[in-house]
Amino acid sequence: MGEIGRHCFDTALDRAPVHALNSVMVERADLNVLCWEGYEDPRVVDPLTERHGYSVRAETIVSDADTAARAAGPEKSSWDIVNLNNPFAREVLYPDGVIRTLPQDRFGPEYNRLLPQFESLYEWTRSRDGNDIVGVCQRFGPFNIVINEDRIARRTAESDGFRMADDPALANLYGVLEYDDFNIFHICYAAGLNPFTELGSDDLNEFESKARQWFVGAAIVTSDHIEMNRGLVDGTIDFYLSGGMYTASPARRDGHRNIVAITPRTGPVDGKGAIVFIEVTSVIDHGHESAPALRFLEHILSADIAPAVAFTRGSCNPITQMGDPKVFEQFSADQLDILQWDSLEEDVAHCIPYQIPPNHAELLRRLRAAKSSAG
Repeated sequence: MGEIGRHCFDTALDRAPVHALNSVMVERADLNVLCWEGYEDPRVVDPLTERHGYSVRAETIVSDADTAARAAGPEKSSWDIVNLNNPFAREVLYPDGVIRTLPQDRFGPEYNRLLPQFESLYEWTRSRDGNDIVGVCQRFGPFNIVINEDRIARRTAESDGFRMADDPALANLYGVLEYDDFNIFHICYAAGLNPFTELGSDDLNEFESKARQWFVGAAIVTSDHIEMNRGLVDGTIDFYLSGGMYTASPARRDGHRNIVAITPRTGPVDGKGAIVFIEVTSVIDHGHESAPALRFLEHILSADIAPAVAFTRGSCNPITQMGDPKVFEQFSADQLDILQWDSLEEDVAHCIPYQIPPNHAELLRRLRAAKSSAG
């Protein structure tokens, strides 16, 4: 494992749940899934269980680093599928032998179905040398800021980006969604720092100061995006930091189209001010081929199920399989509007892909210290 991945990985192990470190085993199902919210949705899971008779156990997550550590640690034998944002499969789990390669004959043709304009993102599903498939990609998109457009102009949010939290007039009118890994990116951006380069002590101090400012000035701090959207709708807050279509979509689906995911236009990383993620879903390597796990991957990619992955109970999000006409034609004009489809390509063009910061361990420590002192 590379040094960057090890820093992130060690810190996540330090914070892993007690039951993980003590290796308390829970009863296994036929298929055991660690995932961001959506893949446990009955509309996704039930057709698989009905067809194959599998029992399925799924647990949703809010931290990639924590989950990568769990998948590689004492809990490894408890899980068959892990769904994480893009760098962890290629940069951490595959080099360390935690996940297995996927059969080229079964999953190689899938690349022909994906949206061609986002092809560079699909490199995260392959090994560093490009020879092996280490996972499949599906949900993706910018993840930065969410506003109530009746209160904050879209152009203002795009122009000011994360600096909106510096405006005294907006103190106590914003929220911070507690997705630690994204918070690190965005607080660095707000401080004018590039999180993907080695940061010195002065930079780290600036990061911690900015993090404390964010948490002191926030009206809502929660890991629940539904609660955060409720605050936007009822006027408690005007915007929240660390959010995107993935989190804004339930409110938009409920008719609140004034709730808008925003991509800042400029920033400290190659002039870009935003982050784009792409989820990679991989198979845990238990030393043998797992038929249920491989069938699960084929299932979620199928033209019948992929649209359900895009529109789950808890979040709606663009998927790469929309490059397949059989998938795209299942999305109504209203659903495309919920997904802010018309601006998606331009928004992604202003983003840097999710990566693991070299200083992740120290940034995470300081993030938590700032949050604690602000509380």
